[in-house]
Amino acid sequence: MRLSFGILSLVAALGLTVVGIPRAEAKLVRARRPLDDAFAPIPYVSPANFRAASIADADQKKAIATFCADVEAQFKHWGWSDKPCDGVAWRADLKTRGGRPLIYAEFGSGKATTLLLGGVHPDELTPVPIAFRIARHLAENAGVAGQDVRVIVAPLVNPDGFLKDQPTRTNGSGVDLNRNFFTFDWYQKAKKYWQDLRERSPKHFPGYVPNSEVETIFQIQLIDDYRPDKILSVHAPLGFLDYDGPGDQKVTRLSPTQEKARRLVTSISEKADNYKVVDYNFFPGSLGNYAGNERHIPTVTLEFETTDPKKVDTYWKQFLPGIMQSIHYPYSLTPDVIETHDAPPFSAVYGPMKKRTI
Repeated sequence: MRLSFGILSLVAALGLTVVGIPRAEAKLVRARRPLDDAFAPIPYVSPANFRAASIADADQKKAIATFCADVEAQFKHWGWSDKPCDGVAWRADLKTRGGRPLIYAEFGSGKATTLLLGGVHPDELTPVPIAFRIARHLAENAGVAGQDVRVIVAPLVNPDGFLKDQPTRTNGSGVDLNRNFFTFDWYQKAKKYWQDLRERSPKHFPGYVPNSEVETIFQIQLIDDYRPDKILSVHAPLGFLDYDGPGDQKVTRLSPTQEKARRLVTSISEKADNYKVVDYNFFPGSLGNYAGNERHIPTVTLEFETTDPKKVDTYWKQFLPGIMQSIHYPYSLTPDVIETHDAPPFSAVYGPMKKRTI
């Protein structure tokens, strides 16, 4: 018995049990076991089971300490001498299916907000220590952020994919988190892109349904709760800067606000040795599509040139000025670029973050 991708998506979205039988065992299962024993549920996050992804208040401090020790051990494995978590007031409200906290930190008290994300695809390696260094840099230099800006850093969005002998692009459930956002084109294109463009590559699997992963919900909640004016997501190894947001891929005349939004990516490039800027396509379920295209939040993807763990110090020196430029670039969302009617709202039933400091 085989269920189509579309039926699986619909059933999961409705909160029902999703099942499937290996083809070779189908006849044997039907003959020898009760039907219920023959099926395995497909894991996904929903409002009905979301509480299981929350970290109890009493457990947060210990969970973060244990997690930071594990991350530091992994850093040593890759030859990085950093103590990644030191000196930062980390917060964690959610945990992965592997039980690892999804940490983030807030810096500055200003209104203009930048969200910085790292470790979405941990097999890319180099973005992970850079994202942790940014958090420590902001913590150690309180005046860097200042009173005019606020920065939210989530350095390791996919801890289950990172804390392995060999880090993976996907999370613990085998889902590519940068293809799992609920974008308008997800149901129409996500499966097709995966099948045709990626030839069903497991590491690019978008999930059975959008927003099925707690790590995806984590990023959405950061966007909803902090309402960033701009987003910087760090990846590797394509070697360019890419922009999604107001005025992107628009051939008609841009408004002054759209021009200013698009200028963000070139201003970062200028501070990073004129790093190459491209106009890369966004994909169904990607952050650039979800935040930049649909919600009109200027979203820049910084792609380092390599995943070589020995390049971390080089990238830190090269890109710190550009990263700081993304934080201080004078842009804030205004009504002429916020078109909420064309972006599906995130359901509040998942609940807001508690914003506690550990």
